[in-house]
Amino acid sequence: MKSLEHTPSAQGVTKTQPEAFDLVMLGGGTGSTIAAWTFARQGQRVAVIERQYIGGSCPNIACLPSKNIIHSAKVASYFRRSHEFGIAHDGFTIDMSGVRDRKRTMVSGMHEVYLNNYRNTGAEFIVGTGRFIAPRTLEVALPDGTSRHLHGTNVIVSTGTRATLGAIPGLADAQPLTHIEALELDEVPAHLLVVGGGYVGIELSQAMRRFGSAVSVIDRNERLMSREDDDVCEALRSLLEDEGIDLLLHAQITRVSGTSGQSVRITLEQHGTEKTLEGSHVLVAAGRTPNTERLGLEVAGRGHRPRLHQGQRATADDRARRVGDRRGGRQPTVYPHQRGRFPCGT
Repeated sequence: MKSLEHTPSAQGVTKTQPEAFDLVMLGGGTGSTIAAWTFARQGQRVAVIERQYIGGSCPNIACLPSKNIIHSAKVASYFRRSHEFGIAHDGFTIDMSGVRDRKRTMVSGMHEVYLNNYRNTGAEFIVGTGRFIAPRTLEVALPDGTSRHLHGTNVIVSTGTRATLGAIPGLADAQPLTHIEALELDEVPAHLLVVGGGYVGIELSQAMRRFGSAVSVIDRNERLMSREDDDVCEALRSLLEDEGIDLLLHAQITRVSGTSGQSVRITLEQHGTEKTLEGSHVLVAAGRTPNTERLGLEVAGRGHRPRLHQGQRATADDRARRVGDRRGGRQPTVYPHQRGRFPCGT
């Protein structure tokens, strides 16, 4: 991560009375980042609390890095199909460390863009772990061991989500890849077993297949991308099968054994028949879990609010809002991007 010495948070300020802000963001994802820059430009005092990623998931471990990797895979696909375009070649190799380094360079460049926007707008970016200690009041644990107390006239919670492992026996012990680790691979998996046939699982399956992996996708639904229209699902199924990806649909995984990155085995039931798959790596892309632990929501004032998912509960305080994945529903970046421009609306 780039140096943050220019930000006030790097000074390790500790105060007994909360610092007053017009707007405090807990989590530095796309929605809260856009909101921070928007309101700071209007002259409001704004702080964004983020424990790890400058700009949140999108420019670091999700949208942009994945498309960077996917583009490299597309180039590899063109090499393999060069004869279709009248181009002859004597073969090529995939250097996954080079693919990864290209992605890292892009991410590093995005950090500079984001930090420049913070400097230019006047919004304050604070690296630390935040939690509510009272309504609209947060304590931020800083990397140097000190802390800050912030109070916001308005507070936005944008702490995002993480990959769901689920309760499949042996899955956690197998140390599976999530999208984060998959984007950091320095080798082409010999045989990638993908748990989940949604957006993340499908795009990474195709990318790794194009790099040269054998790929098997396991999904419990009867079709890929099961929430999409039938014709879209069928077109995706046909395309992936044409590329040599093995699809096991309407399949329930009963257990996982081994260690991802070495040797892993998945046992499943499909149409009443037990099957076993063996691979070198396993990737889990079977849903998302909201990052709500240890936020101190119990002291922020909690109550039921509409449009939440998985039984989430949010603050009852009308001045504490949610943006990004924390709102539930669809999670493409365009939603929190637009939501960040109007965070205090419905």
